[in-house]
Amino acid sequence: MKGLLKWPLIVAAIVVVARVAIERLHGPHWMSAATSAVAFTVLIGPIYFALKISGDKLPRPYRTHFKATALYAVLVRAMLLPVYWLAFFYSWQDPRFAMPVDPSPFAGYVAVPLVTAAFWILASVIVGGGIGALIIALRRPSNSTPLPQS
Repeated sequence: MKGLLKWPLIVAAIVVVARVAIERLHGPHWMSAATSAVAFTVLIGPIYFALKISGDKLPRPYRTHFKATALYAVLVRAMLLPVYWLAFFYSWQDPRFAMPVDPSPFAGYVAVPLVTAAFWILASVIVGGGIGALIIALRRPSNSTPLPQS
């Protein structure tokens, strides 16, 4: 699993840093949206894992895919926790860091980042896992024996 996750995690780290830089430099919204970690955890990562797994002869490809997708989503969301902490500390006004009015430190450092992470991890496993399972099912040769011709 380590080899499967290495490059997607490196790319995700670059994307996280790039998005923060774009937002802090007041770059265009479309550029900020294009560097969203959500796209990587929900779509790009799971599709990449499915394509890699479907080519290998693994005994349990679906389980491997769901594990890789879940672990990837957790690790990418963990990369985003310091970004949310900085956003609360410096009162960044970007829409993705929306906080309740006059939030407590608990809300800013714990509740909002963890609830957001839990939501996107669950979405990644459900949506990305489903898409990946479909790709694996379509790409893997079937193990069934052909019916005899009459």
